[in-house]
Amino acid sequence: MLFLISHDTPFNCFKDLAVCLSFAAIGTATALCLVVTTGNDPMARVLGLAVCTFLATFFFRASTVPIAALSFGCLTFMVISLWEIQIPAEQVLHLSLWPMGTLSTVAGCAIAVDYLLNCSDPAPILQREMKVRFEALEQLFLLCAAKVDVNRLQDHSAKVRRYATTGHGRMQVLLEQITKREVYGDLVIENLSKVILMLTRLLDLGAAFALHNGLERHEPARLERIGRALTCAREGQLKQIKTILGDSPTCITGELDRFEQTLHDMGEIVEPNSTQQAQVSHDGRSIKVFRSWLAPDAFTNPTYLVYGFKLSLCATICYVIYNGLKWPGISTAYFTVLFTGLTTTGATNRKLLFRIIGSTIGGLILGIGCMVFVFPNIESVTSFILVIAAVSFIGAWVAGSPYYGYIGLQIVFSFNLIAFEGFSAATQMTPARDRLLGIFLGLIVMFLIFHQIRPERTVDTMRLALARLLRNEAELVHLMGAEPANVVPSVNVIRLRTQLERLVATIHSFSEVVKYEFEPDRTGDMTISREILSAVVTSANLLFSIQTWPDASDAQSEGVQETRSTIETGLCDLARFLEQVRSSAEGPQQHAEQFQERFTITEPKSIGKAIDSYRELQMLCEGIAPQERAG
Repeated sequence: MLFLISHDTPFNCFKDLAVCLSFAAIGTATALCLVVTTGNDPMARVLGLAVCTFLATFFFRASTVPIAALSFGCLTFMVISLWEIQIPAEQVLHLSLWPMGTLSTVAGCAIAVDYLLNCSDPAPILQREMKVRFEALEQLFLLCAAKVDVNRLQDHSAKVRRYATTGHGRMQVLLEQITKREVYGDLVIENLSKVILMLTRLLDLGAAFALHNGLERHEPARLERIGRALTCAREGQLKQIKTILGDSPTCITGELDRFEQTLHDMGEIVEPNSTQQAQVSHDGRSIKVFRSWLAPDAFTNPTYLVYGFKLSLCATICYVIYNGLKWPGISTAYFTVLFTGLTTTGATNRKLLFRIIGSTIGGLILGIGCMVFVFPNIESVTSFILVIAAVSFIGAWVAGSPYYGYIGLQIVFSFNLIAFEGFSAATQMTPARDRLLGIFLGLIVMFLIFHQIRPERTVDTMRLALARLLRNEAELVHLMGAEPANVVPSVNVIRLRTQLERLVATIHSFSEVVKYEFEPDRTGDMTISREILSAVVTSANLLFSIQTWPDASDAQSEGVQETRSTIETGLCDLARFLEQVRSSAEGPQQHAEQFQERFTITEPKSIGKAIDSYRELQMLCEGIAPQERAG
């Protein structure tokens, strides 16, 4: 439990523990009601466990708070499984309530330790995140002003595009953690939220300029002046921005004018009598996007139902096997299924591999090693606690890795299953053997179900995520046409940007597990995975270019709107194309011909670059289109 909750801040720790305890209580009550209403019927227990596991695994995928579903599933299983023991019902009832007591004890200790020792301040972290982004833009303008080598400029442009693609999500999370404060340096919180949104817009514009060499066409003196203004923004001296840039552009005629105008608006934020200040308190609330506990497609995405069915089937099979054999020692098979069953076969294979590695280290090497060589020589509880602390420290240190963290959890979990057999040091090898066999039973059952019954390939999930990404980008393109010059985005724009950031992060995380697929699909899937990542980058370049298009008041507004509408329709067509399985690679040629005929302008350069990015995206989608798999 301590490894599953968030320790970023004491409040997040308290929130996760409160959710965990609440749904653990619901799971306990559900299991007890099931036993009472059915008269402790064995078949009812099996079917009830299957239904509860299905609900837990379904909402694990469909919920934005997966720890809630995980707590419900774990406690339901633990309570139902206790009634398989042939002991008096009153004693079973007492044992059924012990897990809640255990969780409450853990929650109290964790909250106390976090509030005493976790003194991390999100304000300096937010300041650092903002500084590195301002510095990236600053260096981009100064390098362009200095006419440096093209390769060096391209490397730095890629850095700006990466920051622009990730958006303001990380900064927004940090901002929410310090909202209880009234000031942040010279800025109030509401003004700081607007600075973050402006910084996001500056990154988008800077990425677009770097993409189609928009900065190289301007005079070096102007670029150098903007670079110095960005230096002041990075150092928090917003009042100096207007002094460096001079008067605000009276007419937005060029792409760089938008960048300067946004910097001017940022410099006016700290002025108490400015019109921008009056807007902040009104627009600051727009960043508070409603967060539902359910994913937007919770009840419309069929993959969630299939996932819940497969995982509950695996868990029920394991439950029936070890109870049919009267072998409760291998009940760890259920937890293996619940904790390692992920979205795709590649992700599941990786987690299964990490569970084997962690279980081997924690259970076989450290657990059995301590049982044979250390515990027989221990004479006091202090020595035993020191051993537990040392292993916990090793596991927590490994768990800090963003990639191998699950191994650390398994090291501690497997070791504790062996070490805490009773109120004294473990002396029997049987529990350690049974628990390791339970893990392998869960692995075997999951391999058969997840790889033989409708396997969910990683690239298929990446392809569907790319389709959702393109559909959201089409909606964002439409909103850009409705409010192209609005510095503070609307709630809908922020919502879409947040969804895009999450989808990009999801696709990148899936790309890291494709290599864990089994042959003969792995080689081809890795190629498709790289093409999907290229499509994500190309679609981001398309949005960056559209950011710098002329306003609706421009003389070419009719042609601009027509091209915008065509790209919007094209992105929706590509999304539908990626979601349909075909027996042969049929590209959206009909729309391609219409697209070639309909755009009537290619100037300014940002429009031509957007058209080129769309054509490249179209070719990439044709290469990664879904096809029927043999067999």
